[in-house]
Amino acid sequence: MMKSVPHASDGGNPRSPSSFRFVVAGFCFVLGLLNYLDRVVLSFAIRPIESDFGIADAEFGLLMSTFAIGTLAVNGLAGFLLDRFGVRRVWSIGLLAWSTVMILQGFVEVFWMFLALRVMLGFGEGVGFPAMNRALVDWMRPGELGRAISFSLLGVPLALLVGGVTLAPLILGLGWRWSFVTLGVIGLLLGGVFLLLYRQPPAEVASDPVGNAPRIPIRQVLLNPTLLATGWSFFAFGWVLFFAVSWLPGYLEQTWSLDLKSVGWSSTLPWAIALLLMPIAGWISDAIMARTGSVRSARVHLIWICQSLAVICFIPVIFVHSVGWAVMFISLAIGFSMAPNSPYYSICADLFKGRTGLATGMIVTFFSLSGVLCPVITGWLAEAGGGFAPAFTALCVVVGSGVIGMLCFASGRPPAVADPS
Repeated sequence: MMKSVPHASDGGNPRSPSSFRFVVAGFCFVLGLLNYLDRVVLSFAIRPIESDFGIADAEFGLLMSTFAIGTLAVNGLAGFLLDRFGVRRVWSIGLLAWSTVMILQGFVEVFWMFLALRVMLGFGEGVGFPAMNRALVDWMRPGELGRAISFSLLGVPLALLVGGVTLAPLILGLGWRWSFVTLGVIGLLLGGVFLLLYRQPPAEVASDPVGNAPRIPIRQVLLNPTLLATGWSFFAFGWVLFFAVSWLPGYLEQTWSLDLKSVGWSSTLPWAIALLLMPIAGWISDAIMARTGSVRSARVHLIWICQSLAVICFIPVIFVHSVGWAVMFISLAIGFSMAPNSPYYSICADLFKGRTGLATGMIVTFFSLSGVLCPVITGWLAEAGGGFAPAFTALCVVVGSGVIGMLCFASGRPPAVADPS
């Protein structure tokens, strides 16, 4: 069983190592929230962007994919650099890049330049989630890591829940260009605060200090069966998330003829359920880990059980004839799918000491790949099949394959540790 590293007494000092970990968790939550507000603002500005650039839906879909291509290209490299140089340096560069590009998007007048900036935005934001996990591993006690990750990741469903309430009025009031500039300026300000306050933990505090933990050879990380199965399951989770972000409003409009106001309210329910279930799953995962010391029991089993429940809830959506039942089953399915978000990241910390950033970058690469493929394939299936039933069928197959992968290949056993290299 993993043991917590002793922490110094707080001594009433808010900057002491044991209390500063809560500041780190707060940073991760706020930056994750802003990260996803930056991602979803595009979906609330479809019509004005298409009008300004003279493009149609097909070109707009390309905008969505180019961002995911940027994150896909940088996730693994970011993880390696985080392990090598630490969170403060690497995440600061990522924050500066993403915020600057966000501002530049508000001024560009040529569509192909806007496409290029979307790829560059993906480069900057692709650092975020590997950096979040590395920071939490550096500062949090092992016994509370799952709960800390769950709290930090709540920024994702919260951004999706409040995005319509905050971003739509911002776009209507300022226009889409100045909305992008506003979010970029907020990012620069938060990046400045992060650079000013964040520090690497002292060696006696870090559960997995950069440069001190034994190094697992990179090849053993990348080919580890548990990590590969976790990456594929994270791909399946990403398929659900990107389906919800990209196509859930369109499904409700096209299949059930809901007006935009009704769609807006209906599409908030999944994120409210996720906000409830994610902390519960994180607490359960940590409790099982503390009692058993088993990664398979605490992390792997929780993931496949929750994803199985998601499939069970998605299947009826193919057959229901009531919008109320459809919204209920979809909301439960998305909530169950998002619930074990923190165990994915915890596996990277539990099994890959000294390579947590790289391991996280690898599974997030799988996630980003789903962001490239899901919106395109879902749209094609919905068009070719005359409705969304084929798209929901494909979603169930993808998530089901992730369940099978975790059951069959994710043993949860740590790889052999080599001498530091």
